[in-house]
Parts: sequence; structure tokens; C-alpha cells
Amino acid sequence: MLAETLGYTPQGTTRIEYLEDIGDFKTAWDLVTFEGFLGVPMRMEFTWHGCDSALAAPLVLDLARLTAAAHRSGRVGPLTELAFFFKDPLGPQPHALAEQWRVLCDFVAGLEPRERS
Repeated sequence: MLAETLGYTPQGTTRIEYLEDIGDFKTAWDLVTFEGFLGVPMRMEFTWHGCDSALAAPLVLDLARLTAAAHRSGRVGPLTELAFFFKDPLGPQPHALAEQWRVLCDFVAGLEPRERS
């Protein structure tokens, strides 16, 4: 699934472990390799610690706003164009994140603008 999401197969491993004692918080460790100045191989390591609820709240607000705009435009039923927001999207939507972003942008561009009063 990660290769489908990224559009390529990453080198290395991905592991997710549940640690009950950190609750709603998540910690991620990333190692990014790249070619630096004059082609010198380099790598950066990141350790990130965040709160799931605080990270999800803006996404939920975006989903509510997009759903309301779609409703105003006459759309009904599942909005598969919102696949970008979900790990396992409904319908025949692509799993590649870049493609999901394109579908989402096209969807938003196609919504009728809201009338101003």
C-alpha cells in the first residue's frame, strides 16, 4: 500500500507499533537520503512527536467545508474525489498521493462558487 500511495517502492522498511502509554500522541522517526551539493550523498534524520487529534481537526474541517460546497453544487452520495484525506479511500480512486491531489484539485475547481450576499 505504501508503494501505491507514493507512486514508487521506497527503500527500507516501514513499521507501526502501538504504545499504549503515549495515547493520542504519535512518534515517527524518518531517515531521508538525498544527493547534496556536488553530488555528495547525504542523509537527514527526523524525529517527530505529535497529537493525532490536533493533526486531524483541520482535516475534518476541510472535509466538512468541501462536503458542504459539493452539496451546494448539487452533488449527492459518496464523494470519492476526497480520497486524498483517507488511508483507504472508497471506490476506484487511485492510491497514489499525487494523483489523489490532482483529483481533489480538479474536484474543487469544478465546484460552483458560492454566491455572496
